[in-house]
Amino acid sequence: MELAELLSSAQARGYTSNFAISGERLRCSETSEEIAACDAWVVDSQSVDAGTDPGDDATIYLIETRSGQRGYLIVSDSFHANPASADFIDRLPRKG
Repeated sequence: MELAELLSSAQARGYTSNFAISGERLRCSETSEEIAACDAWVVDSQSVDAGTDPGDDATIYLIETRSGQRGYLIVSDSFHANPASADFIDRLPRKG
């Protein structure tokens, strides 16, 4: 499955907020709200492997927040080169 298909599926399931990692927080691009890792959790994640170019590989994380916001975080799999991003993702609890 391609990233565009995963994103479309996530949005159809109600995960519409676009999150990004901003230092030690998640930042919602639509509202500029910043959320601490302890106030959010990963509901699901799926990776895309383009096969030919590792720079095209990515993971989409479906995220819910304590305030009820639902969204997605797309992280290039080259994020392993950024220990701060990897650490932040590791600190997000997984909803069981």
